[in-house]
Amino acid sequence: MWFKLQSWILPAILAAIGLFYLIMGISVLFGKKNTEHNVSGVPFLGGIHFLIAGLISPCKWLAFLCVLDYVVIGTIYKFINPNAYERKNDSIDTESKDENSLK
Repeated sequence: MWFKLQSWILPAILAAIGLFYLIMGISVLFGKKNTEHNVSGVPFLGGIHFLIAGLISPCKWLAFLCVLDYVVIGTIYKFINPNAYERKNDSIDTESKDENSLK
């Protein structure tokens, strides 16, 4: 039985590391404030770990779990909705600057 499970040890470790990177990346993504700078780790690092873990595991279809990474999902969303990441606060900022210049 040990020999049957031995082929899953390294993929399981890599998948656990990838899951850690995914959870940390998503928590940083949703926990950031509305500031000018972007807070990010290394994009697609969790997806790369899932890809490698899937390719060296006995079930090769597990490599498709790499698309769970938020960078892949965000890129697909950007192609579907090109105006998704435009800043909406620019018009509010220009209006407040115009009001301050009138005073």
